[in-house]
Amino acid sequence: MIEKMDKIVQILFQALKAVLTTVLVGMVVILAAHIIFRYVLNNSLTWSEELLKILLVWFGLLSVSVLAARREHVAIVVFKEHMPKKVSNILTKVTQVITVLICGVIIYTGISYMVAAGFRPTPALGIPYGYAYAAIPVAFFFVTIFELRNLIVDLTGKGPYAAIEKPEEDLTGGKEVSLD
Repeated sequence: MIEKMDKIVQILFQALKAVLTTVLVGMVVILAAHIIFRYVLNNSLTWSEELLKILLVWFGLLSVSVLAARREHVAIVVFKEHMPKKVSNILTKVTQVITVLICGVIIYTGISYMVAAGFRPTPALGIPYGYAYAAIPVAFFFVTIFELRNLIVDLTGKGPYAAIEKPEEDLTGGKEVSLD
């Protein structure tokens, strides 16, 4: 079961990376165009700031799910390192259950925001605000899947610690590391 789940997680992770890369490149291009139009051509783009805000929200929230897949979310490590191993393991599982429950609440709340925003258009772009608010339930849906996978692995003791391992360049900062 974990192997199938890990394959799904890896596919979702690759899709998220592709979407995040596209969003980041799009933000850089839009920002460059905004600067060129404003300061070089002296003719501001009316839509660029609005789109950048929406893309930044999507980028930030989807990045959270990537961190959850790799088990790199924020933690106060000092406390965990000084706890007995058994207590630390129990608290890790309790934290994962709480995270999944909170994700469910956030997904529900995000959907209600999305529905409330509906098809009311944004001022500059004219796209529905619901598309911007969709970032909340979409991102936390992925977080929920990744955290459920991690919880199942921790409860059963089967499978690798993280479905997505850190690339070697992340571990070394892109530099050769000598252990001499």
